[in-house]
Amino acid sequence: MRILRILAGVIAGYATMVLLITLVQEAWFGGVGWYESSPGELTVAGFFTFLSAVAGGLVGTFVAGGRTTVVARVMCLLVVTETVVLTLNGTFDGPLWFDLLASASLLVGIVVGSEVLRRRPARAGAAA
Repeated sequence: MRILRILAGVIAGYATMVLLITLVQEAWFGGVGWYESSPGELTVAGFFTFLSAVAGGLVGTFVAGGRTTVVARVMCLLVVTETVVLTLNGTFDGPLWFDLLASASLLVGIVVGSEVLRRRPARAGAAA
Protein backbone atom coordinates (compact mmCIF):
# COMPACT_ATOMS: atom_id res chain seq x y z
CA MET A 1 0.00 0.00 0.00
CA ARG A 2 2.87 2.41 0.80
CA ILE A 3 4.39 1.91 -2.66
CA LEU A 4 1.06 2.77 -4.28
CA ARG A 5 0.80 5.96 -2.20
CA ILE A 6 4.33 6.94 -3.21
CA LEU A 7 3.58 6.22 -6.87
CA ALA A 8 0.35 8.24 -6.63
CA GLY A 9 2.31 11.04 -4.95
CA VAL A 10 4.89 11.13 -7.73
CA ILE A 11 2.20 11.21 -10.40
CA ALA A 12 0.09 13.84 -8.61
CA GLY A 13 3.10 16.01 -7.73
CA TYR A 14 4.68 15.90 -11.16
CA ALA A 15 1.32 16.49 -12.87
CA THR A 16 0.65 19.47 -10.59
CA MET A 17 4.06 20.92 -11.36
CA VAL A 18 3.72 20.45 -15.13
CA LEU A 19 0.19 21.88 -15.24
CA LEU A 20 1.17 24.95 -13.22
CA ILE A 21 4.33 25.51 -15.28
CA THR A 22 2.26 25.28 -18.45
CA LEU A 23 -0.23 27.77 -17.01
CA VAL A 24 2.53 30.21 -16.09
CA GLN A 25 4.72 29.95 -19.17
CA GLU A 26 2.17 29.36 -21.91
CA ALA A 27 -1.15 30.82 -20.73
CA TRP A 28 0.15 33.84 -18.81
CA PHE A 29 3.14 34.73 -20.99
CA GLY A 30 2.35 33.09 -24.33
CA GLY A 31 5.61 31.13 -24.19
CA VAL A 32 8.81 31.93 -22.35
CA GLY A 33 12.27 31.73 -23.87
CA TRP A 34 15.66 33.35 -23.55
CA TYR A 35 15.43 35.07 -26.93
CA GLU A 36 11.68 35.74 -26.95
CA SER A 37 11.08 37.16 -23.46
CA SER A 38 12.11 40.37 -21.76
CA PRO A 39 14.25 40.22 -18.60
CA GLY A 40 11.17 41.18 -16.55
CA GLU A 41 9.10 38.39 -18.07
CA LEU A 42 11.91 35.90 -17.45
CA THR A 43 12.15 36.99 -13.82
CA VAL A 44 8.42 36.78 -13.10
CA ALA A 45 7.94 33.56 -15.08
CA GLY A 46 11.00 32.04 -13.39
CA PHE A 47 9.67 32.90 -9.94
CA PHE A 48 6.25 31.41 -10.65
CA THR A 49 7.85 28.37 -12.29
CA PHE A 50 9.82 27.85 -9.07
CA LEU A 51 6.58 28.16 -7.08
CA SER A 52 5.02 25.57 -9.40
CA ALA A 53 7.76 23.14 -8.42
CA VAL A 54 7.17 23.96 -4.73
CA ALA A 55 3.47 23.19 -5.21
CA GLY A 56 4.34 19.93 -6.97
CA GLY A 57 6.59 18.88 -4.10
CA LEU A 58 3.88 19.75 -1.58
CA VAL A 59 1.14 17.87 -3.43
CA GLY A 60 3.28 14.82 -4.09
CA THR A 61 4.45 14.53 -0.51
CA PHE A 62 0.92 15.11 0.81
CA VAL A 63 -0.54 12.36 -1.38
CA ALA A 64 2.23 9.97 -0.29
CA GLY A 65 1.47 10.50 3.37
CA GLY A 66 3.43 13.60 4.28
CA ARG A 67 6.53 12.12 5.88
CA THR A 68 8.55 10.62 3.03
CA THR A 69 11.39 12.00 0.91
CA VAL A 70 10.99 9.33 -1.77
CA VAL A 71 8.47 11.34 -3.78
CA ALA A 72 10.75 14.39 -3.99
CA ARG A 73 13.71 12.20 -4.93
CA VAL A 74 11.81 10.48 -7.75
CA MET A 75 10.41 13.79 -9.01
CA CYS A 76 13.93 15.25 -9.02
CA LEU A 77 15.19 12.20 -10.90
CA LEU A 78 12.48 12.77 -13.52
CA VAL A 79 13.50 16.43 -13.90
CA VAL A 80 17.18 15.48 -14.26
CA THR A 81 16.31 12.77 -16.80
CA GLU A 82 14.18 15.18 -18.82
CA THR A 83 16.92 17.81 -18.74
CA VAL A 84 19.56 15.36 -19.95
CA VAL A 85 17.32 14.08 -22.76
CA LEU A 86 16.40 17.61 -23.90
CA THR A 87 20.05 18.68 -23.76
CA LEU A 88 21.27 15.69 -25.75
CA ASN A 89 18.52 16.19 -28.33
CA GLY A 90 19.35 19.88 -28.70
CA THR A 91 15.77 20.79 -27.84
CA PHE A 92 16.66 23.79 -25.67
CA ASP A 93 16.62 27.01 -27.64
CA GLY A 94 18.45 29.27 -25.19
CA PRO A 95 21.95 29.19 -23.72
CA LEU A 96 22.71 25.94 -21.94
CA TRP A 97 23.40 27.69 -18.63
CA PHE A 98 19.94 29.28 -18.72
CA ASP A 99 18.15 25.98 -19.20
CA LEU A 100 20.30 24.21 -16.60
CA LEU A 101 19.57 26.99 -14.12
CA ALA A 102 15.85 26.65 -14.84
CA SER A 103 16.06 22.90 -14.21
CA ALA A 104 18.03 23.47 -11.02
CA SER A 105 15.30 25.82 -9.77
CA LEU A 106 12.78 23.02 -10.30
CA LEU A 107 14.92 20.65 -8.23
CA VAL A 108 15.19 23.17 -5.40
CA GLY A 109 11.47 23.94 -5.59
CA ILE A 110 10.49 20.28 -5.38
CA VAL A 111 12.70 19.74 -2.33
CA VAL A 112 11.47 22.94 -0.65
CA GLY A 113 7.83 21.95 -1.17
CA SER A 114 8.42 18.47 0.15
CA GLU A 115 10.41 19.67 3.17
CA VAL A 116 7.85 22.32 4.11
CA LEU A 117 5.24 19.60 4.39
CA ARG A 118 7.51 17.03 5.99
CA ARG A 119 8.79 19.39 8.69
CA ARG A 120 5.47 20.88 9.71
CA PRO A 121 4.64 20.28 13.34
CA ALA A 122 2.36 17.33 13.98
CA ARG A 123 -1.15 18.34 15.02
CA ALA A 124 -2.26 17.41 18.50
CA GLY A 125 -3.93 14.03 18.44
CA ALA A 126 -2.64 13.22 14.94
CA ALA A 127 -0.40 10.24 14.30
CA ALA A 128 3.10 11.31 13.26
